[in-house]
Amino acid sequence: MSDSPLPSSLPPGPLLSIINRARVIFLNERLKPFKLSAGQYPVFMCLLKHPDITQDTMARYFHLDKGTIARTVKKMEDAEYISRRVDPDNRRAFRLSLTRKGYQIAPEIMAIDQEWEQAVSCQLTKEEKEQLQKLLRQVASSSIQTIRALEGEN
Repeated sequence: MSDSPLPSSLPPGPLLSIINRARVIFLNERLKPFKLSAGQYPVFMCLLKHPDITQDTMARYFHLDKGTIARTVKKMEDAEYISRRVDPDNRRAFRLSLTRKGYQIAPEIMAIDQEWEQAVSCQLTKEEKEQLQKLLRQVASSSIQTIRALEGEN
């Protein structure tokens, strides 16, 4: 008898959904002191790795509509974590960057993600973690290719 609360017959889709929902709950709880949410977390991390990215590029990167990114950015701008400025090369576009306040909390935000990763993978060996990472990267890549093919059909 397994200790898992999940039926062994669950296919990958529902398992990934359960993992994602649990992560959202975890992030929302841990990000509360910063007045951030799980939905803002990817934007924050993207800006850490890609400062001065345009809002449109970020929307394409996450496969989200421009309005969703705009609302997320507005909330983060109001909280003074990011700045938004007109792109000098395209007056209709905005460039996004973390502010000094955003960079100050970055180590704590990254530690929250590391805490999640540690909590959910603590029962795996180093090799299992590497294999899981490799497999998930393959599934994610196939997922993106599938979405791109669908978008190409429209």
